[in-house]
Amino acid sequence: MEKLKQDDVLELTIDGYGMDGEGVAHVDDTVIFVPFAMKGEKVRAKVTFVKLNLVFCELKEVLIPSALRIKPDCNRFPRCGGCDILHMQYEEQLRIKKENIKMLFRKNTGIEPEIDDVVPSPKQLCYRNKIQLPFGTVNGKVAVGFFRENSHKIVSITKCFLHGEWVEKLIGVFLSYAEKFGVTAYKEETKQGVLRHLVARYIDNQYCIVVVTNNCPLPRTKELQQMLADSIGENYSLYYSPKAEHNNVIMGKSVVAVKERPFLISVLGVKVSLNPYSFLQLNDDVRDLIYTAVADRIPDGSTVIDAYAGVGILGATLAKRGARVYNIEIVPEATADGDILAKENKIADKVTNLNGDAAITLPQLLKDLNINSPVYVILDPPRKGISPEVAAALNSLRCPVELFYISCNPATLTRDLKLLSETYLIEKITPYDMFPQTKHVETLVQLSHKIPGKSS
Repeated sequence: MEKLKQDDVLELTIDGYGMDGEGVAHVDDTVIFVPFAMKGEKVRAKVTFVKLNLVFCELKEVLIPSALRIKPDCNRFPRCGGCDILHMQYEEQLRIKKENIKMLFRKNTGIEPEIDDVVPSPKQLCYRNKIQLPFGTVNGKVAVGFFRENSHKIVSITKCFLHGEWVEKLIGVFLSYAEKFGVTAYKEETKQGVLRHLVARYIDNQYCIVVVTNNCPLPRTKELQQMLADSIGENYSLYYSPKAEHNNVIMGKSVVAVKERPFLISVLGVKVSLNPYSFLQLNDDVRDLIYTAVADRIPDGSTVIDAYAGVGILGATLAKRGARVYNIEIVPEATADGDILAKENKIADKVTNLNGDAAITLPQLLKDLNINSPVYVILDPPRKGISPEVAAALNSLRCPVELFYISCNPATLTRDLKLLSETYLIEKITPYDMFPQTKHVETLVQLSHKIPGKSS
């Protein structure tokens, strides 16, 4: 085919999917990516970018739709960039996520292991317990929304189908507050304006609300508190977080309490106190499914090491079943919160929280413990995965080990499993749909040591 250039308009038949859930067409040796197109569809698309034999397009029209295409209720899709595959029937979303994990295993490990079907989310909409919305200006008025894909241009919203009505209420309050009191939104071009982000979590009818400001106090807080109380009741805490840096990090380095109250939840019987910086999975139901799956595969009374523990919620659920748990966490504040969690749940005698880098602390801990019986190691790293040093440390262990790797990024998961393959065998791979309507997927992998029974 002739060399394509920007703004060319093509008629294409979509024959597959890419890693982001976008449609893919192949013409001769050219691969063409069309977001929001579906396999089997005939579409009209405009070229936006060309790189060698890769062509990226914008979907202009679906000429012949897939039988699996649905019409989303959201009038901001796909402009806002929050959802990738809201236009697909849910069963097709799950199938694509499984196929993408398979492809990454072939590409990054050279193997094709058996992979379970993706465990569906009990809720496909209104499942998220947290939102982070940038403030901006649209048509001269303060707005909140999402950044359009690959940009910092605000697409304003007044509700979000991935969240419940709680978000709609908060948005309404903050838009009214900004308009009534003339509180301005931050502008990247001028670095001026007060409101930068609205960060909020909602669980069990409790709200934790943080307003990120442009390195200044939040104005008219008494009036804002009254507006919030009128809309959502008194069951909320309110903070502002002054942020001086002009970068892509959302929260500032500190928070200032305007209205403080405890934010207490229960996760599988573990009492947890959250603060504005606490990490917690966005989908409560799927988190509980994964944690239960791990707990059910670890015998009561076992020795467990959680190498990326955070405040130690998963370890606490295991300790309540009689396990001896060692939590490793590199963030000092999270380790301190872990000590409080263990004490408040009356499991401090079963939980040891260690502050340090897993690459150093994990092998030293196993050496100190000198255990010959099986040890269960849990890895739940950030999206970047484990470091080569952690992989080397795990490969150097000579006590019998069972590994559980929980990953939100199949690309780094498969890369890391390749590093671990010299010492560990994959026993079970189960994807979970932590993030319906998006390209993302959570995966639980169970691995066993190739040299069980040999002590260090």
